[in-house]
Amino acid sequence: MKDSTDTLLMFAELLEAEPPILPPEALQQVQTLAAELEGLSEANLNEMADLIITWIEQFPQEQAIFERDRKRELQGISEPSEIQRTFPNFQVIEETESAVVITPAPQAEKTSLVRHIKQSLKQWTQNNR
Repeated sequence: MKDSTDTLLMFAELLEAEPPILPPEALQQVQTLAAELEGLSEANLNEMADLIITWIEQFPQEQAIFERDRKRELQGISEPSEIQRTFPNFQVIEETESAVVITPAPQAEKTSLVRHIKQSLKQWTQNNR
């Protein structure tokens, strides 16, 4: 499950990257992914992660840009456990077999990672119409 959580966290980061990494031309693909994820419950983290991994393969250049930028951000973190559980925009608060609760920004309201991703996909779609 940890790998699925990491995949979902990195995808959430990708959606929130400023400037945006995904091109506006990806609107149709984002809408398709959003519809597929909407049909899954929060207990299906592994299936969601698999869908995201398959989906992101459509964007190898953007994936490389994201990985490059992420490596730069994580250079200052020396503890491997910090890298595993804390990401630049999120902190994992609670992880169970069926749910992950995150804090998306300092002192923000706790939300499930799945709900956050679904909301981020909707927001990205609205911003790129």
